[in-house]
Amino acid sequence: MQVKNPIRTRGRLRAFLFFLLAALLSGIAAFALLYLLIPLDPKQVTHIEPSPALYDAQGRLFHLRLSSNSEWQIPIPLSEMGKWLPLVAVGVEDGRFYRHPGIDPLALLRATVQNIAARRVVSGASTITSQLIRLSISEREPSERGSAVPARRARSLGTKVREFIQAMKLERVMTKEKILENYLNQAPFGGNIRGVQAASLLYFGKPALKLSPGEACLMIGMLKGPTLYRPDLRPEAARRRRDTVIRFLRDRGVLTSDTAQRALLEELPR
Repeated sequence: MQVKNPIRTRGRLRAFLFFLLAALLSGIAAFALLYLLIPLDPKQVTHIEPSPALYDAQGRLFHLRLSSNSEWQIPIPLSEMGKWLPLVAVGVEDGRFYRHPGIDPLALLRATVQNIAARRVVSGASTITSQLIRLSISEREPSERGSAVPARRARSLGTKVREFIQAMKLERVMTKEKILENYLNQAPFGGNIRGVQAASLLYFGKPALKLSPGEACLMIGMLKGPTLYRPDLRPEAARRRRDTVIRFLRDRGVLTSDTAQRALLEELPR
């Protein structure tokens, strides 16, 4: 018995390692096949239906109409979004945005552990890039072949895999700055308000370029629940969410203590 046990143990270990290697190679092969088969048209990502707008001689907006999608949307370049909106968006939505290739392996691992522990989906490990794919492609797909009516894909594992692969493909053809710009131009801010410029004008009466740190935190905080955290409909919920974002960014060094303290004292838009 003393001779057979070590041999049996080594045999089981070899079998386990063989199974692990086979599973790894199968996963790599499946991913490579999906990467080849799943298409991506970058034009879909950058396509935006803007609201018709009129400006005076000084470049000030004085008339705005709903877009052809019945939304308020004014796309602007990243350089006109000011300092705080991009900074807060990356800090809250995707802290490793500038370091990952479209998917965040660490976030995926954390989400997998959390979902297994909870026995349900509690974390999706989405990145800004994959969220842009969802906003620009998944949520614009027609409900049926030949129909112009968009319908959201079911939030299934297959959908997430498809979006992650498209996100990785997008990172190969678009700069991080352009990805962030398109994401902030298409992000939902309650009702039919889409994009940071329209949201800033409608909620604060000023362009995104002039938003304060607290205002930027309120707007980015809305992305977790655009209707739930609307300052005009649920001001107390919006304030709590904003304050949570401010403290989160302060604790991670994105905002200084002084900046965070001033942001916490800011009034909500009326």
